[in-house]
Amino acid sequence: MLLELIAIALIILGTFLIFRGLTESYEELEWYEPRRVRRYEEIHEPEFEEGRRKKTKVKAGGVVLIGPIPIVFGESRFAVYALILTIVLMLMAIVLMLAPYWR
Repeated sequence: MLLELIAIALIILGTFLIFRGLTESYEELEWYEPRRVRRYEEIHEPEFEEGRRKKTKVKAGGVVLIGPIPIVFGESRFAVYALILTIVLMLMAIVLMLAPYWR
């Protein structure tokens, strides 16, 4: 009974974290400039901000499991990390599923 409650709580927590992550936005912090007064247009107009905005490069990788078939994507180094993590998690899941039958 307790195991079922923990499983349901983890599913609900995971769903909440996924939706929370999808709704958050990332904004770069601007350095505080105490002596400079900025005009309204500099703050709220996009053409003023585009010149100052720094471009960042995101490197990531992931694995999507569709049945027994893994689909690996992303930069090679991070994709390999994700694939190794997926293999470890799948082995842990198999061990936990077979654990009640081992006595």
